[in-house]
Amino acid sequence: MSQGLCTSCGYVGETESITKGSTDTEIILWFCFLIPGLIYSIWRFRSRHEICPICDQATIISADSPEAQKIIRENRAKQVAAIPEFRPPSKAAIGAGRVVGRFVGRLLK
Repeated sequence: MSQGLCTSCGYVGETESITKGSTDTEIILWFCFLIPGLIYSIWRFRSRHEICPICDQATIISADSPEAQKIIRENRAKQVAAIPEFRPPSKAAIGAGRVVGRFVGRLLK
């Protein structure tokens, strides 16, 4: 497991490692035929690659690479700009919350 950046969905974090092929096929080939089992095992080992746990795409780059750092900086700037300022709840919202809370409290008794 390594830190990576998915260029498809923007996920940053641990990636998943998957292997092509089937474990069942590998076991059958090993039991029946030694050489094909060895060849299949080598192919499966060499075909292992990292995927994004969110979108299951293989578009992963190292999170330490300059390109990933640039993408992360750009996305953080967009996220900071998109966060609205905090507004405290209005008196009407507080009153409505109290009414709903009392109603639910009576229902659960």
